Amino acid sequence: MLATAALMVFAVGRLLTGSSDAADSGAANPGAVQAAATLSPTPSSTGPTVILPKKGTKLPKKSREPKPTPLAQPSGPCTPQDVVVTPEVRSNIGGSDVVVALSFHTLIAAACTFDVSSKSVTMNITSGHDYIWSTRQCPAAMPTTNVVVRRDIATYVYVTWNGKRSDSTCSRLTTWALPGWYHVTVAALGGEPADEQFQLAAPLPTTVTSTVTPDPPEHTKKPKNQG
Repeated sequence: MLATAALMVFAVGRLLTGSSDAADSGAANPGAVQAAATLSPTPSSTGPTVILPKKGTKLPKKSREPKPTPLAQPSGPCTPQDVVVTPEVRSNIGGSDVVVALSFHTLIAAACTFDVSSKSVTMNITSGHDYIWSTRQCPAAMPTTNVVVRRDIATYVYVTWNGKRSDSTCSRLTTWALPGWYHVTVAALGGEPADEQFQLAAPLPTTVTSTVTPDPPEHTKKPKNQG
């Protein structure tokens, strides 16, 4: 009986001692409590949780816009057979100047220089078998300039047709071209000609505005002589 009582007292003492040790361990090691709190954060009601990258982590670089491809530089003068000229009518109102854009490309060379003039490029305007206008008769209409012609990017030169027929002296006494369908043909010397059909529209009607001069007020009129 005494032995049994002693064992019960010992067991109760161990239980009490263990509870005290656990409390003392928590008090003696506050870092363990802090670590537990860090591992299980309390959700914030003020906004989303921001997780910062670890020290030494490389952030992705901002994407950079691709640099434009540099234009091909001319290696020398173009050969006439390598130059292709295409006409593009930009205005088509009869009775006024008609602007034709000449688009230059190369067939083989990446880039080369070309002397544009009435001797190297010709442009004709026809309507069926009717010969209307040509830079051979009006050479001053073709600009004289040196341009860089490329294979991938067009180079433009602009020719202005005055909308009239041309004669041997390119005089201004010729008649206007009538509204209708025409062809503009252009070619570099030694190259293949290119053709575009276009419609010459009728001129816009002219609006005449008459100015009415009001009568002066009665009190400013001079009295007529009494007979």
